[in-house]
Amino acid sequence: MKRNWTALLLAALLLFSALPHANAAHAGYALVVNTSRLNIRSGPGTGYPIIGGVSGGQWVRVDATYGGWIQGRSMQDGASGYFSSSFLRMATASGGTGSVGVVVSSSYLNLRQQPSYNSPVLGIFYNGTTFTVLGEIYGWYHVEVSGMRGYFKSEFVRISGGGSGALGTARVYSSNGGSVNLRNAPSYSSGVIGQAAPGTIVNVYLRGTRFWYISMAGTFGFMDANFLTASGGVTPPSPPTPPVDPGPTNAVVTNIGSSLNLREQPSTSSRVIASYPGGTPVSVRMQGVNWSRVYIPSTGKGGYMMTRFLTLHGMPLTPMRTVTHPDGTYVNLRTRPSLSGAITLQVPHGSLVSILIAGGEWAQVKHEGATGYMMTRFLR
Repeated sequence: MKRNWTALLLAALLLFSALPHANAAHAGYALVVNTSRLNIRSGPGTGYPIIGGVSGGQWVRVDATYGGWIQGRSMQDGASGYFSSSFLRMATASGGTGSVGVVVSSSYLNLRQQPSYNSPVLGIFYNGTTFTVLGEIYGWYHVEVSGMRGYFKSEFVRISGGGSGALGTARVYSSNGGSVNLRNAPSYSSGVIGQAAPGTIVNVYLRGTRFWYISMAGTFGFMDANFLTASGGVTPPSPPTPPVDPGPTNAVVTNIGSSLNLREQPSTSSRVIASYPGGTPVSVRMQGVNWSRVYIPSTGKGGYMMTRFLTLHGMPLTPMRTVTHPDGTYVNLRTRPSLSGAITLQVPHGSLVSILIAGGEWAQVKHEGATGYMMTRFLR
């Protein structure tokens, strides 16, 4: 018996040593660069299947690293998986300088090993101590001071100078004269960490399609590019990138021994337009968990098919869309696909929703446990 347990232990150790080694990475965000579309894979390597993609200029939440691969989640549609770090640039600002500025002059500031109050203290520093900024993450500055590297809490330091890492500067713009929010993540559902009045000059480090990573008054964060204009070598924001056309071969009818109906509306009681055998190429124009809006290239017909009878290629298991209102407010979730439907929830601009039934004018969606209908023109 003891010999059997020893053999099992050795086998487990060999299996563990064969797996890719994960390096802990502090939660942060990275921008997709140098490609129009970055593949999302099921594992850390090109040998793993492609399970989705994220467009260039979009943001990825970083959870962990595996050598040259990053495990995380697309901020574009919520798809999770592994991304090649060769096409990602972390939202960090380096080269700036700062100084300790504790409120009580007799107090001191701890330099910690990691960005956490529970992390070991590497040293203590008093007001006026200068340091070099190596980066910033979730309200902590990664710094080099007195030959040591560690983390200072951001509210107890003052930053001076944008540093060599900045691309340039930009000016905050607001059509109604109101302040513009600085957020701790590239999403409208993230927390507000500061506000800038129109005309404020900010340092720009990374330029995404929708959000730019900037610093103002020593605070680093994300701001909607629509409220920023060029002010020092930074080009104005370009129009949002339109959704990628899935093309004619992103799905096929699953071979289940019978044909699949193409229906006029996403319902089994709707009129059948045509039926297609297994293996028929399908272009999914809007994916839903239950029903998808599709186009059949071979016949030129469009309609709806039940998603469970389609074999999808390079698409997420749970389709997500971002709620987008032109005024940056909210979009109503209704009990039925009509403006006369009762409003059950007001979903904030920038929120992610799951698409259950893809539609033409309306789609059935799910947000934070609530299911209802939303106009597709507000879903991006």
